[in-house]
Amino acid sequence: MKLRIATWNVERPTVNGWKRPKRNPIINQQLHEINADIWILTETHRVITPGDEYESLSTDKAKFHREGETRATIWSRLPILTPLNTFDPAVAVCAEIKTPAGRLIVYGSIITWAHNKGSDGKSKMWAEHYKSIQAHGNDWAKLSQNGAALCAAGDFNETLNESGWYGTKKGREMLRQALDRSHLACLTQDYRVDHICTTKEWAKTAEVHQWAAPPFNGKPVSDHGGYHVDLYFDT
Repeated sequence: MKLRIATWNVERPTVNGWKRPKRNPIINQQLHEINADIWILTETHRVITPGDEYESLSTDKAKFHREGETRATIWSRLPILTPLNTFDPAVAVCAEIKTPAGRLIVYGSIITWAHNKGSDGKSKMWAEHYKSIQAHGNDWAKLSQNGAALCAAGDFNETLNESGWYGTKKGREMLRQALDRSHLACLTQDYRVDHICTTKEWAKTAEVHQWAAPPFNGKPVSDHGGYHVDLYFDT
């Protein structure tokens, strides 16, 4: 049995304007072609959907969002059993999903970027990013005690390889420790900032795939490419 989980930052789609909304059908077509069982979309919008056979759960609307925007949305063609609490419902969304391989807790989010100034506008570069990693790690640690497998995915704003493409040495170490604390393996650690991490036992059979954002008018529809992992189980 194969279970496909995918993540993609779709760069804040909109329904307003004469040009940007034309990207939306291309994004939706890409979701259809990848054909994941579970999607974790970030910087997304309610008009972005993989199809009618999926159910969804989204983060709450942030103050700076336009109507319909969310930081993260989980789409699943498998039954969503129950939503689960996160440290901030505008940052992270979590649900327990019934899969043929057993119960799976899916956690979708964005770990904030380097230039977040914090609620008072005074935070130094990377400070809020480090706080966000800590908060995520605390959530993952609690969820890992649930008895179900765990998948944490989304835009982590941290490259886990040593390329230095984005992030810091401190951030990488903090994120690695947070994942290890919850017995999570990062399947996309050799790539950039969008990640899919699963319980180590589930990661043993994983195949990782990377793909580029499709073009519109000669430019990618998103400034992020996407990733999906295929997990294989004996059932």
